[in-house]
Amino acid sequence: MDFEALCRRVDELLAIKSGPSMTAQAELYNGAIGVMQALYGPASSQERDLRGLVDAIGGKEPHQGFRIIKAIEAIRGALKSIKSEIEAGFVGSLRATISGEVLADLIKLARATLEEPGDDAKNVACVLAAAAFEDTLRKLTDLRGVPASDRLADVLSALKDAGVLQGAQVGIAQSYLQFRNRALHAKWAEVDRASAQGVLSFTEQLLVSEFA
Repeated sequence: MDFEALCRRVDELLAIKSGPSMTAQAELYNGAIGVMQALYGPASSQERDLRGLVDAIGGKEPHQGFRIIKAIEAIRGALKSIKSEIEAGFVGSLRATISGEVLADLIKLARATLEEPGDDAKNVACVLAAAAFEDTLRKLTDLRGVPASDRLADVLSALKDAGVLQGAQVGIAQSYLQFRNRALHAKWAEVDRASAQGVLSFTEQLLVSEFA
C-alpha cells in the first residue's frame, strides 16, 4: 500500500477551503470515505463512526449552515487522525500484525496436519504450506509497497529488486516455487513431508522478521 499517496490525498482534502457549503461537505465526506476504504478496507469501524457522526449532526442540528460547519469539522478531524496514524507508522504496524497472526495460524494448521499419519494428511499439509508461502510473499508486497503480480515468480523478483528479500533468501524462495506449483497442482508423488517442513520453516522466519 502506498501510504505516501494516501497522505498526499489527505493533505489535498484538508486543503479544501471553499467555505461551509454542501459541495465542500460532500467533497470532503466522499474523499474521507474513499481514504478510509483504501486504508482500512470496506465497512471499517472508522468509516462507520464517521458516517454515524455525520448522520447524528444532521439529525440534531436544525440550522443548515451550522449543520454543514459541524459536519465539515468532524470530517476534517477524522482526516487529521488518519494522517497522524499513517505518519506514526501505526497503520502499517497494525496491518502487519493482523497479517502475521493470520498467516501464523495457517502455518500452525499445516504443522499440525503434517504430524498426522497417512498420505492424505501429507497432501493437505503440503497444500497448506504452499498457501502460507505464497500468501506471505504477496502480503509482503502489500506492506512494503512493492508492485504486485499474478505470477508468483514475478512477485519474488519484485521483492528481490526492492531489497525485501536478500542474499540466500532469494535462492531459497525460488527453490520453493517448484514445491508450491506441485502442491497446488496436486502432484502428490512429487511433494513430501521434508519439503513441506522446509517451506514452513522459511515462511515462519519471514513472518518473524517482517511481520513482528
